This record gives sequence, C-alpha cells and structure tokens, in this order.
Amino acid sequence: MALFQDGVILLEPDGKIRLIDSDAAEILGLTPETVAGQLLSEIWPEPALHKLQQQLAEGKPQAESEFVSTALKKQKTLSLRLGPLPASETPGQLLLVRDLTAVRRLETIERDFITNVSHELRTPLTSIKMAAESLQMGAIANEKLKARFLSNIQREADRLTRLLNELLVLSNVSGAETPLHLSSFELAGLVEDVMSTMTPHARVNDIELVCEAPDSLPEMLADRDRLLQVLINLVDNAIKCNRPNGSVTLRAATEGETVIFQVVDTGIGIPSLDLPRIFDRFFRVDKARSRVTGGTGLGLSLVKDIVESHSGTIDVESTINVGTTFTMRLPLKTPVEADDDTA
Repeated sequence: MALFQDGVILLEPDGKIRLIDSDAAEILGLTPETVAGQLLSEIWPEPALHKLQQQLAEGKPQAESEFVSTALKKQKTLSLRLGPLPASETPGQLLLVRDLTAVRRLETIERDFITNVSHELRTPLTSIKMAAESLQMGAIANEKLKARFLSNIQREADRLTRLLNELLVLSNVSGAETPLHLSSFELAGLVEDVMSTMTPHARVNDIELVCEAPDSLPEMLADRDRLLQVLINLVDNAIKCNRPNGSVTLRAATEGETVIFQVVDTGIGIPSLDLPRIFDRFFRVDKARSRVTGGTGLGLSLVKDIVESHSGTIDVESTINVGTTFTMRLPLKTPVEADDDTA
C-alpha cells in the first residue's frame, strides 16, 4: 500500500472544476460525476486553497502549501500545488493534491519511538551506574547495602534485556510471523519463574504480587521463552500502571486442553477509547497516567503476536480507577506447524 496518494484537478480560470480524477475525488471525499462545473472553493471551503488562489491571482507563477485540513469529514495532512495549465492554449489551472497523512503519522511514530527507546535505555543505565559507584565508594563492605545495590543492578539489567529482546523481535517482525521453538515443560515452573523474576520489581514499587494457581499443573508444549516474555511483560505493565500499595495477581488454570492465564491489577485502568488500540504497534496509553514513565509501545503488540503464533487469544477488560484484567487462552499443545524448526 502506497504511503501517499496523488490526485489531479483541472480548474477553469474562475475556479470551477473542469475535471477531477478519481484519486483527487477520493482524497477530498467528492464524487467526480456530481462536482464538475462547481466552484471548488464552495464544495471544499479550505482556507489554504483560498490562499493559494490569491497568490496565483497576485502574479505568483506557482503556489504550494502543506497543511492539516479540517474542512474534510476526516482530518488529513495534505499538500497542494497550484499553477497555470502547462503548454495549453486553454486558460485554466492545474491543482495537484497529495495526501501525506500516513507519511506524517509514520514520521511522528519514528520520532516518538526514538525518544522512548532513548529514555528507556538511559533510565536503567543510570541506575546501574549509580549502584556500581556506590559499591566502589564503600557500600560493598556493608552486607545490607551490598545486597540492595546488587539487586538494583540485577533488576535494571533484566529491564535492559527485556527492552533489547523487544527491539530484536521488532527487527525481525515486519509483518512476518513470530518464530517459535517448541518444547515440553512444566507450567508450574514457568509460573514460578515469572514470580521470582517480578517479585523484587513489585516490592520496590510497593505492589503486592500474588500467585493463584492449583497445586499441580500439566505439562505444556510451546515456546517457553516466548511465553515467559509474555507473562513478564503483562506483569511488568500491571506493576507500572498500578497505584501505591496496590496488587497484581497472576492466575493460571486449565480447562480441558486449554491453559488460561490472567494478570489482574488494581491500577488506574485503561480508557475505553484506548482499549481497541492497545495491541497496535507503538501505541501507548497516555504516558502521563503511568507511575513509571516510559515504554516503547512494542510490548503489548509483541504479546499479541506471540499469543496468536501459539494459536491462542488474548483479551482485556478494564475499568478506570478500578483495574485491568488480561486473559490469555492457549492450547496445552501448540500445533506443530507453528514451529518453524519442524519445516
């Protein structure tokens, strides 16, 4: 799909439409058959167009402008170029219309992404540097302080690892399916790994991390590393978007040949308008709402990719100032065709 769309409109000297092609009509939301002979400025009262026509009337050989049009049913970023008909004996004007909405949106996403990644890298690196300096300055002799600073270094190193894993997956995704490496493993061990990894993070943020799972869970055939990444991402988000002294609950259960994971928090919730987009790549719920600013906007997109690659589903329910629940359903045995290594 093209990032931008070009259209052409031929105008009479007085501004009436002589001819409009289908692309220009689509950009402006017009019907070519019904607008011929009408004043373009009347059916599309765009101030930027009026300025271009004024510049041409004042003797300027060509006029162009890029702007965000609010005179359309849907807001768009457009580029207009207006000039006399070239090499024509019939007087008139040629208007080139280009829809740059997608291009400008991608540029904004790229800028935000670079800013977000820079911030995410800087924060743990700063924490690691401060902890290391404290140890060098004598804290290593104090067993309590040493344990605290070493724990900080480990936690921030884990945070960097998760971020880099997201970036590595992104470099490989580009519309391709997430590759899986299937193996059999104990579900109970997976849940224990999530709890042991995230408990220090929850404690530092004054969040109670709770596990609700039966005493015995069956084996699962799946990509263990990927599912660990998914659960850690969901729990991490639940901790970051929680309230002081809140709680995060990780649930695991089975129904027949399906395993159900739930991550439930008592946090700030997600606005209903944002819910349909939270799994979109680079989309971030208003960062001002998060207790810990940051995030690349990749996490939940990658979560969905991984879950769907396992032939599973993920859903979310949320209530503002009450909390959010992510529910993930996966087959206990991932279809073998999902494993690229079996090809």
